Amino acid sequence: MIKVLICCLNEEKNLPKLFPDLFKELKKSNEKFEVFMCIDGTSDRSPRVISEFQKSHKITVLPKKSQRGLGLAYKRLFVEVIENSADEDLLITLDADNTHNPQQITEMIKHFKNNSLDLLVASRFCGNSVMSNFPIHRRFISKGTSLLLQNIFAVKRISGEKLQDYSSGYRIYKNEKLKKLFAKEKEDFITEPEFTYTCELLIKLSRLNSRLDEIPIFYDYGKKVGKSKLRIGRNFWRLLVMLRRLF
Repeated sequence: MIKVLICCLNEEKNLPKLFPDLFKELKKSNEKFEVFMCIDGTSDRSPRVISEFQKSHKITVLPKKSQRGLGLAYKRLFVEVIENSADEDLLITLDADNTHNPQQITEMIKHFKNNSLDLLVASRFCGNSVMSNFPIHRRFISKGTSLLLQNIFAVKRISGEKLQDYSSGYRIYKNEKLKKLFAKEKEDFITEPEFTYTCELLIKLSRLNSRLDEIPIFYDYGKKVGKSKLRIGRNFWRLLVMLRRLF
């Protein structure tokens, strides 16, 4: 079964564009699927948009909390889903702001299964990856973070080459490996409250001898409506905290 995990913070204008493409692509898999959402901190009409799609699609929304932080939201989703899923289930994470193209899901699932992976990253920095309309300062931050982590926590792909993108949130996980990590780490499964959780989770999974790989992504930042939720200063501080903890 395919389970899609999405965190949503004030995305009422992006969800009506994301959902139709997402469900259309998931149906191509010929597998059962379900979407799980965390909307903590949301104050716009996103819940109403989601409720309209719930009439025709299986969408589970976690009880709303007032907390903010992408890492905290995904921790809630992962804990909810992995304990109630089979080992062979695939968990897909992607952004709610429509920058991740759902049309890549079929290709990603095929690559994941053909190579018996535990984690697949849709990467902005490998092969023929394309980043359209992505602000230069954001590109510098993302690439700089990955280069730093490559030199401190080198994660190898199945080819033996270094992984290029540590912070992309567009991924497929095998639930069996996530269960093992959760059994080992318990409440420390994810400790990072912000965007840095992506780096933390990737590094921790690599330490469990996971089979990891990445494929090129077409990342179109121009499809996004609204401002970014990334708080640069806070996430830089969290990166330093994470480095100290993991090292």
